[in-house]
Amino acid sequence: MGRIIRKGIEVLAAILVFVGIVHGLNYLYVEASKTYAWHRILWHSYYEDRGKIDNLCVGTSHVYCDIDPRILDELSGQYNFNLATPAQPLNGAFYLLKEAVQDNELSHVYLEVYYACSVNDKTINNDYYRNWDNTDFMELSFNKIEYMISNGGLDKFFDNIFPFTRYRTQLGDWEYVRQVTAYKKEDEYLAFQYHQDENAYTEYMPRGFEYTTRVYPERARCYEQDYVLTEDSMGEKSKQYCRKVIEYCRRKDIPITLFIAPLNDLQLISTEDYDNYIDEVRKIAEEYEISFYDFNLVREQYLSFQQNQHFRDEGHLNSYGAAVFTPFFYEVVSGEEAENDKYFYASYEEKLKEMAPAIYGIYYRNSEEARTMWIASNRDSELEYSIILAPNEGEPYSVQDFDTNKEFAVPQEEQGICTITARVKGSSGEIQTMEINY
Repeated sequence: MGRIIRKGIEVLAAILVFVGIVHGLNYLYVEASKTYAWHRILWHSYYEDRGKIDNLCVGTSHVYCDIDPRILDELSGQYNFNLATPAQPLNGAFYLLKEAVQDNELSHVYLEVYYACSVNDKTINNDYYRNWDNTDFMELSFNKIEYMISNGGLDKFFDNIFPFTRYRTQLGDWEYVRQVTAYKKEDEYLAFQYHQDENAYTEYMPRGFEYTTRVYPERARCYEQDYVLTEDSMGEKSKQYCRKVIEYCRRKDIPITLFIAPLNDLQLISTEDYDNYIDEVRKIAEEYEISFYDFNLVREQYLSFQQNQHFRDEGHLNSYGAAVFTPFFYEVVSGEEAENDKYFYASYEEKLKEMAPAIYGIYYRNSEEARTMWIASNRDSELEYSIILAPNEGEPYSVQDFDTNKEFAVPQEEQGICTITARVKGSSGEIQTMEINY
């Protein structure tokens, strides 16, 4: 019996030593970047609040930039929390929801379904770090273990279980180790806080909200096209996990609403045929007879964003925008679906036609020799455009006088300012001019 006890003690001691070594290597090597800081602060905030949460928003950075839980609290009289992370794929949303359900009596779940994290299953299939950034800070549970196993399978087993192995290329880089450990000793890190004052004030707030005063400047409106939604569609795994989230809520008797947060029209127009994605999500919502709201389809008389004031970039609202959007979000999701029809256009194409003629910037696609660019406007043929390029090196030159053509190209290495002037076809009065860095 004594031999068995000694053997057990030796095994336990070996396990404790191994755990200590892993913990030490994680401390030395796992990067504590500002982006990574979001997950650490979010999960700390979540575990402080568990047991209190009534309504949960799950999704990507569009949730934590666009929806202020404190405003929702005032309007609903309930406790709201954004369990949202950067580029959160739908498999991540499923396991984060399960984590919340096991700790709270939820009254409602709001699932954001941003297209870029769903089309072609790119994020699920390739961006494994989007999930292990969560599992690194989740408490040990069967849900966490299942989450890690699902994230890349056996091929990514060690990266999921032992975070320091992802930084194997930094082994022996003592300057890197010094930088990582120095940051982890800062008062802000130890207090689970983050803020920055560079360019604009930004702070990670409790309950999953990022407060920022950053404003999207007109000159920055040159956006690289990420998807063409006539060619790219919602991936099968993303559809599967969207259904799993809905079915899980149904089993737990929790109402669920699907939604898409507002994006800048420059990004939406760059996708080309954004309505294709709307239709895919709408079919899933109709299949389960649940509500789905795309806030990019809101009629201007009910919600109108000044393009420069309310966005921090092409895809996210700033805190001025969140203060406008959050009350309207609550008004819609707390109302009856049939009564909400008046707020929305039936399609994004319809919205563009109904809006006053306007240009929103430039979107482009890279090749080895050139950048092909397109003017983002809400008209196909009713507007004419003058395009003048002023390279940083060289003299300004005209690409075209007023013409309905929207497409042009610049040499890959050329940078400068593009001036676009728009007018209604056949008229002499100009309606808009934009200067954009390219």
